[in-house]
Amino acid sequence: MLTLYIAYTEPVNGADPATPTLTQEQVWNGIKLKARCPEAFIPSFDDSRVVEERENGCVIVREAHVSADLHESPMAGKWTREECRLHAPVKTCFTLPGGSIVENIIARGPDQTLHLTFTYEWHLPGIEPGTNEAKRAEDDHMKIAVSSVQGTIKAMRKMAQENRI
Repeated sequence: MLTLYIAYTEPVNGADPATPTLTQEQVWNGIKLKARCPEAFIPSFDDSRVVEERENGCVIVREAHVSADLHESPMAGKWTREECRLHAPVKTCFTLPGGSIVENIIARGPDQTLHLTFTYEWHLPGIEPGTNEAKRAEDDHMKIAVSSVQGTIKAMRKMAQENRI
């Protein structure tokens, strides 16, 4: 079994003055909304539903549908059940079937700029480390990480312009 550890980070606020500058509170509100409605943020999801909330909304169990055209994922076209733990105001931690873990982290850099980092611990049964298939899986999952961070930031900027976060 292959276990991939991948992380990707981008600054939340860019140099383009046409895009709104997001505060940590807005980013956190976006991350909370993403836990409940991932398809509004992540291109790889096309539907979802919350099936359970516990601990005053700090634990959310959701089912999300992975887009059938996401060829990089072995879950393409399938529903996945995930538990999300919210750690206000900086992190969400998703536990996926099979024990894979995804974290969304809001961090400050040395110049106080906000950054959004997604970390992944992907457990991929049936793939052996060191093989061409393992290298392809790593490349494919990095593409997913990049599109997820970029899609989340883009959605948050739009929601801020619409005063939704």
